[in-house]
Formats: sequence, C-alpha cells, structure tokens
Amino acid sequence: MAANPRVYINGKFLCQQATGVQKFALGLSQALQAKHPEIIVIMPKGKHPHQGLMVKEYGYGQGFFWEQIWLPLFLWFHPHALLINFCNTAPLLIKKQIVTVHDLAFRKNKDWFSASFRLWYNFLIPRLCKRSLQIISVSEFSKQEICKAYGVSSNKIHVVPNSVPLMEYDAQRPYPFLYLLLTGIFNPRKNAAFVFSLLPEIKEKGFHIVGVGMEADIFGTTTFPKDEKVHILNNVDDRQYYTLMKHAEALVFPSEYEGFGIPVLEALVLGTPAIVPDVAVYRESFGDIPLYYYAGDAEMLLNALNTIKFHKPTTNSVDYLKNKFNFDAGGNILADIIKQYTN
Repeated sequence: MAANPRVYINGKFLCQQATGVQKFALGLSQALQAKHPEIIVIMPKGKHPHQGLMVKEYGYGQGFFWEQIWLPLFLWFHPHALLINFCNTAPLLIKKQIVTVHDLAFRKNKDWFSASFRLWYNFLIPRLCKRSLQIISVSEFSKQEICKAYGVSSNKIHVVPNSVPLMEYDAQRPYPFLYLLLTGIFNPRKNAAFVFSLLPEIKEKGFHIVGVGMEADIFGTTTFPKDEKVHILNNVDDRQYYTLMKHAEALVFPSEYEGFGIPVLEALVLGTPAIVPDVAVYRESFGDIPLYYYAGDAEMLLNALNTIKFHKPTTNSVDYLKNKFNFDAGGNILADIIKQYTN
C-alpha cells in the first residue's frame, strides 16, 4: 500500500448501537488500521466513543444527514480520497468508494421493516451497487443474491466474512435455571415468534426462554408471551450479552433469511450449541457444527432440544471457526482491494 494513501472509513457506525453490522465495521476498521495506520475513520463531531480507532471528526449529526451531506462535503475537499463503507449505506454523491451490502432483507418481506426504511433502501442500494468501485458482502450466498437482483458482475463483489469479535463474559451463570437464548427478538426477520409459539413444549422440556434485542423504529411494535419462564431483555451491553450466550443451554436462531448469521458464530465459538434452520447460508459458513431443523418444522426443532447436551462444539470445531473467521484475514482482503485505487 502506498505510503500516504488517502483512504477514509465511513465512521457513522461509531454513533450507532452495536449490532452485528457495527461489530463488523469496528473489527475490520481496527484490523486495517493496525497494519495501515494512515487509514483514518471519518466521523461526526460529538461525544462518541472512538473505540481505539484513529479518527477525524467532521460535521454534525449522526445518521442520514451526516452521511449524505457532511461526509460528501468533506470528500469534496479531498477529491482523490477513497471512502470505505461497512454498514450497507453510503453517500450517494460519491463515486470513488467501496460499499458493503450485508444482505437484501429489505427486499424479502414487507413486514420485516417499516415502509420508509424499505423505500429508502430500495432506492439507495441499487444505486450504490451501480456507482461504487467495488462491493463487499459477507457470504457467497449474499454475493449471488446481489448479482441476481441488480445485475452486478460477480467480479465486482468480494466476500469478506463476518469474524469473531472480542467476547468477554462472566464465569458465573446469570440464572439458576436452564434456558435457551433468542437474539434479535424485536426484529421480525429473526423469527422469534416461531420459537415463542412452542413455549408450552419448551417448558415441558424444562427450559426457560431468555430473549435479547434492541427496539428500533424500523421494526415497529413487537409483543411477547407473558409467562414466568419468558425473560425479555432490551439493549443489554456486550458483556451481559456474551455471558447470557456462554451459559445458555443452546442458542436458538430461527431466522430463515440471513446474509451470514453472526450470533451463530458467536455461540459456537463460545462452546454453546446452536440450533438453526437448514438453509444455505448456515451450511456455507458453519458446515455440520450447528444442529439443524427444516425451516418451519416445529417437531424437528423440539427434537433437537433433546440432543443439545451431546452437541456442544468440540475444541477442534471452535479452532476451525476462529481460523476461518477472523478480522485480520478480512483486513488483508480489503487491503488488497484498496491497493488498486491508492497506488
């Protein structure tokens, strides 16, 4: 990489709640800067954590207005700069940029997101795919979907998988009872309702359900069963999240559409069994390590619960996943792409 490449990372993610997309952005930004400290994260002014990154603060606001107005204004004064975007969105006015599209969930089901969110993404994403220099996605599954949806050449899309983040947790169990963990419960796409519909059978097997997630306007209102064995937690911090995951009897991740499935990777690396629908993206990433059930097959999912104590990921499986999914490797892929536009 050139000694002083003009490369900036879109740092809007530093102002957002840390879901899987933001963890991806943070991990890759840290990996890139560790090897190429001349790459700078550009972010809004304000009291936002820098997460150990080298940043430049510019402009005001946190969301759409900053990304579509202030960020292009900054780059107007740096016309030769390359912009890297990790979180689906990017400024429409910029051509010299690399964008990341994690998945096309906004095209799949109108009930998953608000009408305004779907309208914006259906306008924005195809235009970014057409105008950007290169596209990053997180799996071969998502890459092929983008190619088919927007007629993008496969040579323009590079797979940079999600990776294992830093996962710190407490050794002490958070609850005295056995529980199954559900994540992303406020997001209809994650399909928590399917698992809650099986609550009587799950209770008969001796399990509670602990559900975690973050409420957001784009999802609308979500309701959950009122039951002494259902525990709903909104917006837990990372340590509590990983503590809950580490000590769960299993992660049940019933989402039937994902670009990757970060919670599945996190659970397996922590040694927690994961139960997932048998769909292509999980097979691509995790092979035979999770427990599978046919999508929508309640009996098969319940039968999987009978075997979780025999299906903990082995040490070899955990090591395999750590080696396969790490931000250093992803950073190297990105660095090679960046070289094309900075030398």
